Amino acid sequence: MVSAPYVDPHLHLDYVYTLSEMGREGAGSGTLFEAIEMWPKFKENLTVESVKKLALKGIIDEVSQGVQHIRTHIDVTDPNFTALKAMLELREELKDKVEIQIVAFPQQGMYTYKGGRDLVEEALKMGADVVGGIPHYEPAREFGEKSVHDIVELALKYEKLIDVHCDETDDPHSRFVELLNALVLMEDYGEKTTASHTCSFGSADNSYAYRMIDLFKKSKMNFIACPTENAYLQGRQDTYPKRRGLTRVKEFMENGINIAFAQDSINDPWYPMGNGNMMNILDNGIHLAQIMSPEEIDKDLDLITYNGARCLNI
Repeated sequence: MVSAPYVDPHLHLDYVYTLSEMGREGAGSGTLFEAIEMWPKFKENLTVESVKKLALKGIIDEVSQGVQHIRTHIDVTDPNFTALKAMLELREELKDKVEIQIVAFPQQGMYTYKGGRDLVEEALKMGADVVGGIPHYEPAREFGEKSVHDIVELALKYEKLIDVHCDETDDPHSRFVELLNALVLMEDYGEKTTASHTCSFGSADNSYAYRMIDLFKKSKMNFIACPTENAYLQGRQDTYPKRRGLTRVKEFMENGINIAFAQDSINDPWYPMGNGNMMNILDNGIHLAQIMSPEEIDKDLDLITYNGARCLNI
């Protein structure tokens, strides 16, 4: 079979294989916010060399299995920019073998972490390609909304792409994707913007969801789902029925909204498994999203090839 190269549009290369380094101390209960709270203690001991060593292992895993384009979210809530410096070096060293896009990602929040917004801006000046954010982690809705405004303003100021960890929660009231979409719609910046995860959109009521789908079509904003990790992290407060944690992949496809699948994590505090095999991600995703009709199967491979390329604007 001849195929377009695989694209992994959402990966945390500064986290790969850190769970093995952390041991049982890093193996929490499997919730998103617990992993975020655990990470700062471990990253204090990171060096440029240690980040490069593990990140290279993750890159080799992916490239050896057909991935030629990677977008990696790099934690910049670190005044030393240890991980960012490592990834900037790797991007240059490996440019003839794999294309790497770097997201300036404030893992601990633009406002939850003091000075986080300024660190994101500095990371863009240092060479990051994409503005990231995590509005649902901010301490109040007001600060989450403020961070979304900042993300778009920074992208316009520095002519960067946007990729936001958006509404990665079961809470149907987490609706930062609505604000993000409105801002990029007004700025005609939708095709340069990606909303990653949007798990809460899978829990939203249908009247709201279909109104938003119409607005997503107008903005042409991109979406990324991470099937294995979303299924692992979400639904943790549910008894039964348990949510799958996935956004509305099927409805996006039916409405011509660009949606791609991604690995997200490889053996880190957020997700203990993962090996960079995008066909495994696709296999899980088409089951969880129930997209296996003959017509859907014809388009499913696009979820790990062309659709991811559109997110990366390549």
